[in-house]
Order: sequence, then C-alpha cells, then structure tokens
Amino acid sequence: MFYNNVVPLDATKHADLKLSLAQNFNFAAKVHAVPVVGAEFSSLMRDYAIVFAETGEKTYSPTVMLGLRAQENLFVDAEGNWDAPYIPFFVRRFPFVTVEVENDDAVLCIEESVARTMQREEDAAIFVDGKPTDAMKQFAQLMFQSRDDGKRSGDLANELGKEGLLHQVSASAELPGGPVSMDGMWVVDETKLRNISAAKADEWLKNGTMSLIYAHLFSLANLDGLVNRLQKRTPAA
Repeated sequence: MFYNNVVPLDATKHADLKLSLAQNFNFAAKVHAVPVVGAEFSSLMRDYAIVFAETGEKTYSPTVMLGLRAQENLFVDAEGNWDAPYIPFFVRRFPFVTVEVENDDAVLCIEESVARTMQREEDAAIFVDGKPTDAMKQFAQLMFQSRDDGKRSGDLANELGKEGLLHQVSASAELPGGPVSMDGMWVVDETKLRNISAAKADEWLKNGTMSLIYAHLFSLANLDGLVNRLQKRTPAA
C-alpha cells in the first residue's frame, strides 16, 4: 500500500524523531480502499461505504471504499487535503504501523523513508534519554488497541461469511469516456440477516455485533457519494 521501508522504532536510531503524523495525504492519493476496525464504524458510516474485502478462502476484512478505480482516492484533492471530517485510522496513523511477529505479538514500526521529511518541531518527542515519552506511550497504546480491534473485526467479518450472510456486489458510474465499475465488494444480505436464528440475533445484539452490521448497511448509501465524487472529478467530454 503506502508502506515500503518499515523498520522497528529504535531509541538510538530514532532518538531525534518527533511524534509527527501526516498532515498532507498525497501518499494515499492512489489507494482506493483501506482496512478499518469496528470502533470506527460509527464515524465512518457518515461519509464512507464500509464493505468487506475477501482476504483469502472465505476470510474477509472490513474496508472502506475511497474510489471506484484502481489507484484513485476520491477523498484526496490535488493539494493533498483529505475531503471528509473523519480520516480512517489506517491513514491517520501514517508513518507508524504495527507489524506482527512471533507468538501472536506485534512491534511498533515506522515508515523510515518519509519519517524525517514529516518532522515538525512543535510535536512531542518520541524518545527522551532513551525512553519513550508519555505522549509516545499514549500513542503506542492507541496503536495496539487498534491492532486488537482489527483482529476482532476480522473475526466478525469471518463469522458473517460463515453464516452465509455476505454476498458480492459492484459499484458503477457512467462517465464521458464510458462506464467505470469496481467489483470485489462483499456486503451483508439483509434478507438473510432477517432470517438468522433468534439465538444468534440475541447473541449479536448483546455483544455489539448487530450495531456494527447496521452501521455497515447504513453506510452503503455512501456508494452514491463515491459516484458523485468521481463524476465531478472527471472532465466532461
């Protein structure tokens, strides 16, 4: 995606770095979808279409659509500004990322190729005297919480698949140069959802799964917004 040279944070190697996150989003201008986690659904559903991407044989991951063509993000303008109030955490956390290691653990890493170009003097330091600052500890906690939520969200998506509730859809737009279509999106089948067992419905209601499902379903109205964004961006014939 937009991580190319990821290395673990190191108190010696990165002693001079600040906790500077991206403010210009040109790095994501060619990304048409990014993974998201359940804790974001209530914020995302206002502006984005939340769908499920197939990641393997009958495995899925929650994703938001950012465009209808490969390598085109309709939420990033020519100046690198993000055109929505809420920015998905996967984008907002750049240049930081958690990387999975052995024993179901993870380490906090940084995209070293751009980290120094993003530094702002007013931002908090990452390390002081070889130790993480309080600001860095809080940010690391947020990163690992998101990683854990990502696992739970993947389990949710896989459960929906196992229950046979997901079906594949596509979104399309008519442009001066011809139709554009994006395939590979999986969504919950509302008819099948209404027919799940009372026990499963009660389970999902109590553990919060049902609220995430409906946030996903309500968000699908934003596919029309993607079409509108694409039509506005594409010059008339």
